[in-house]
Amino acid sequence: MKLMTKSSTRWTKNVIENKIPFHNDYPRPHLRRKLWLNLNGNWSFTITSINETYPKNFDRFIRVPFPVESYLSGIEERVDSSMYLWYKLKFQIKSQAWYNDNHHHQYRIILHFDKVDYETVVYLNHNIVGVKHLGGYEPFSYDITSYFIKYQDNELVVRVWDPSDKWYQPRGKQVLDVKEKHSIYYTPCSGIWGTVWLERVPHIHIDRLQFQTRLSSTHVLLKYRIDLKSIITSSFDYQLSNKNMTIYSKKIFDKENKHLLHVKRNETLKKKDKINYEKLGFILKISIIEKNNKHLIDFISYKPNIEQEISFPLKKINLWSPENPYLYDIHIDLYQKDIFIEHIDSYIGFRQITLCSKKKKICLNNKPYFMFGVLDQGYWPDGLYRAPTDDAYRYDIEQIKNLGFNTIRKHMKSETSRWYYWCDVLGILVWQDMPSGDSYKCYETKLDVNKQLQSLRDNRTNNLTLNTNIDNDLSIHLSTSITKTFESKIQFEYELKAMIDFLSFHPSIVIWVLFNEGWGQYDTIRLTTWLQSYDQNRLINSASGWHDRIGIGHIRDIHDYSKKISLPLSNDETRALVIGECGGLGLRTSGWSYRDYSDRYLMTYEFEQLFINLSSRLSAVIYTQLSDVENESNGIFTYNREEIKFPTAHIKRILTNDYSYLYKLKHIWNLTSIPYTNYKKLSFSKSFDFIIDNNSIDDNHFYFYIYYLNSQVNITIDHYHQMILNQNHKIKDYHYIPLPSNLFRDSKHQKHFLDIQVHYTPSFDDNDKDESFVYTNRTFYLNLVMLSV
Repeated sequence: MKLMTKSSTRWTKNVIENKIPFHNDYPRPHLRRKLWLNLNGNWSFTITSINETYPKNFDRFIRVPFPVESYLSGIEERVDSSMYLWYKLKFQIKSQAWYNDNHHHQYRIILHFDKVDYETVVYLNHNIVGVKHLGGYEPFSYDITSYFIKYQDNELVVRVWDPSDKWYQPRGKQVLDVKEKHSIYYTPCSGIWGTVWLERVPHIHIDRLQFQTRLSSTHVLLKYRIDLKSIITSSFDYQLSNKNMTIYSKKIFDKENKHLLHVKRNETLKKKDKINYEKLGFILKISIIEKNNKHLIDFISYKPNIEQEISFPLKKINLWSPENPYLYDIHIDLYQKDIFIEHIDSYIGFRQITLCSKKKKICLNNKPYFMFGVLDQGYWPDGLYRAPTDDAYRYDIEQIKNLGFNTIRKHMKSETSRWYYWCDVLGILVWQDMPSGDSYKCYETKLDVNKQLQSLRDNRTNNLTLNTNIDNDLSIHLSTSITKTFESKIQFEYELKAMIDFLSFHPSIVIWVLFNEGWGQYDTIRLTTWLQSYDQNRLINSASGWHDRIGIGHIRDIHDYSKKISLPLSNDETRALVIGECGGLGLRTSGWSYRDYSDRYLMTYEFEQLFINLSSRLSAVIYTQLSDVENESNGIFTYNREEIKFPTAHIKRILTNDYSYLYKLKHIWNLTSIPYTNYKKLSFSKSFDFIIDNNSIDDNHFYFYIYYLNSQVNITIDHYHQMILNQNHKIKDYHYIPLPSNLFRDSKHQKHFLDIQVHYTPSFDDNDKDESFVYTNRTFYLNLVMLSV
């Protein structure tokens, strides 16, 4: 592969030169075993029609674990619902450590898939392994022991089908056909996009860790649960109805490819066969260890798979926070009576997230804590849904934290475990969205106050007023005429629970976001009630944006991209008030943004004003967004993370409430106090003078603040510097035009001259009309502005 020249990242070359991506990065950092094998790297690959049951040959190679559409995959092609993606890898394990069984524990070999989008079927040595998996975000695994051949080649084949937005499954912002140039949707990401790996586990092994912290004024209460899992194997007959297959007793004969596909399935015990691990003598020896290797506590648990409690004096515990991301190591040894079974390494951060005070605020460790956050779409120019390296994950978090942010909202996707691990280690709070699915429309009635707030969010002139709330008499159980399908609900709720089950370990995750801006929103009250009960260690944001349900969840979330943010007239008595999305500032040079500016200085001024004017009623603000994504250019960083668009020092100061060194915008000369209208031609010759301190001239930036609807403007400054303005068909609002930095450099007590010619011109595009603005058919206004520190 040739090195990417456009939009490559600093990590692209490293991925291309290394044989195995993420080679030494343990895929599940919170539950670690020593014996594991990374299967990432170059796999054989092909794409077939969904009418083919098995490919005749694999004619290409793909780099796992990057989506098929990404550059780093080596394929870089769009796929759709008419296609199957086929992966093949031959591997063998020669190390005798995988086969030693001195204690007769009946070790099993587990095949893990960190992420595959969307429907996955797995074959090993021509055997179908388990049942197909549905879902693009949660990890899944299979016991392959019965099909695995020791010391010899094993052939692993994976079939993936991904319909993207042409189906009902959760997929976030993945859209196949993006037609709008100002779209907030991005390239789909299909196939394997998480690490594929093997590990050896005992027949009965540690499967899941759960920790919850509760604080009192004197003690820390740790609720913990350590689950064991027992694997049994059973052969059974598949009843398949594929036209290309004939059913035999325990075999499937593939007519087209002349294969015998032996079918066997690995199952965990059903509830009715539940093992009583306590009676069988299983015990857990647990050590919690400080950073200086001093043991905080050593204790024994005799009750696996049951929630238990242990208490510590508060003064002995280092509480986890973004300012002090203190993690304790945990070592767990599993025994059956006096026989050692296995050892697990993990970690824990003691923290508590709650609502507190009479006017509800978000509190971290029993103290009000304001969240300065950024929206993170989780896209990369070379890997799309998958960061190119583990260092890239870490880099994003470190850079955002260095700017002064303490929170990241992971928007419309969930990441691999490695990303959350770095959030835990580096200390950043996480709002975790449930990726939307089905439709980008809402299936519930929009309340009156939400309609008004949405209008404000979309109205750049920001001059609408809020009416009195009339929603008190409106039944919130009403729905629109559109009905969400049963299949869509089942898949959404399955993936919601799977996401929480896997990610609930991480102390950095403090808020679950159930729905965003109404996308696919349904049964909000039922799902929020369940979620609050299921995970009592976090806050629930039921509806980020609009389509709020009054009093439901812990958070009232507003989205507003205008200059002057409008909030509900009063706070809820039971919920904290937050801004879930705002800002969206960008440069006018490329792509689109919610509010674009001609240079970084003016954009920084608007950023400062946004944060200075935040209401004291708020508990959090999430700024859009961490980086540019594809054609969307409202990131703090460019898409490849090579450039920060703001002066770093300004962001750091504003996020630490240091207002001593801010940009100030001063209108120093007006051509006229009101706009000119209804003209055919205007001609001005004006003069003005002003005083600039030469000691601070480098900190001054000059602009024309101008509006010239349906006009062309010719301006001559001091008889020599000429400007021709004819972009009124693209910029239909008051805006700033930067002037050369040296234009007024020697301007102390100096008079300046302006010659201005304005000509009315017909609209460049009669069909390109913005109905949200009410202006006359020709307008001209000019003001000279100075931006200084």
